[in-house]
Amino acid sequence: MSTTMNNCLPFCNCFLAEYAYTMQVTVPGNVYSYGVVLLEILTSKLPVDEVFDEGVDLVKWVHAAPARGETPEQIMDPRLSTVSFAWRRQMLAVLKVAMLCTERAPAKRPRMKKVVEMLQEAKNS
Repeated sequence: MSTTMNNCLPFCNCFLAEYAYTMQVTVPGNVYSYGVVLLEILTSKLPVDEVFDEGVDLVKWVHAAPARGETPEQIMDPRLSTVSFAWRRQMLAVLKVAMLCTERAPAKRPRMKKVVEMLQEAKNS
């Protein structure tokens, strides 16, 4: 494995664990990475942030929110979600999309065409 890849592994783990193991780019992997970007936007947190406990990345933190007793509103950036009720509703819809995109099992992730459809629905809601 290259030095660059070794330096990247902690960061890549959040983006795409299966890539680190297979070294192959896949459609489900791209969907996962897109979901991570959506989570970054919604939460204003980095994929690997010092606010998370050791071994926890953004995806794990978001998916574990219900177990911690946190609502979706509590994990989203309040500076964004309090702009208006319409924004909050759209952000919640986008959060659902991001959660689907970052499913642990690649087979459970939606196709990108479906992701686009869901985001268009969120925009129009």
